[in-house]
This record gives sequence, structure tokens and C-alpha cells, in this order.
Amino acid sequence: MKIAIPTEGNNLEDKIALHFGRAKYFLIYDTEKNNFKIYSNPEVEKISILPPDFLKKLGVEAVICFGLGPPAFDLFKKYKIKTKKATKGNIKENINLFLENKLRDLTPEDIF
Repeated sequence: MKIAIPTEGNNLEDKIALHFGRAKYFLIYDTEKNNFKIYSNPEVEKISILPPDFLKKLGVEAVICFGLGPPAFDLFKKYKIKTKKATKGNIKENINLFLENKLRDLTPEDIF
């Protein structure tokens, strides 16, 4: 499974970006290969593809973030990509919580 996490950094010890759509990068963690790749956020790079569309093309099946805007939330729902609420820990800690099924789904309160 591929998990996307918005971040300003480039490693598992970095924090999750507070704003999904404005994050500099997306860290894509592959649970089967136990590795990750960093991709620039196309929205920040002014590339004409929405982040949910971009992440879908990369084969992402889940997103860990603090919240989403309504268009992104709706697209992830349409694509059947899980959206999970991040904790204040670093990326690695959040991935571990996800794998232990300890992160809750995003709710309407997390949509802004």
C-alpha cells in the first residue's frame, strides 16, 4: 500500500505539514517495499494537476494529514483513497499508527 503524507521536509523524521494543499512535498511511503519517495506538490509548483489527481496517478491508497479542503476531500472520497487524521508526531510515528489502525478517519470537522 502507498501512503501519502504532506511535508516540508524529505525524511521520515520530519513533521507533517499543517496545510495539505500548500505543503512543499508529498512523501509517498510504500508499506510493501518499506521505502519512500519524495515528490514536489504540483499545486505549489504551479503544475496544472490537482494533488488528489496526482496522488491517484501514483497509486496512493491512503493519505495522512491534519485536514483537507472540500474539493480534495471529495476527490479522495470519489477515488476511494482513505483519509486519516494525523497526530502531532513525526511522519514515521504517524505511519506506524496507521499500520496499527490507530488513526481515525477525517470527519467533516477536519474539512476547512
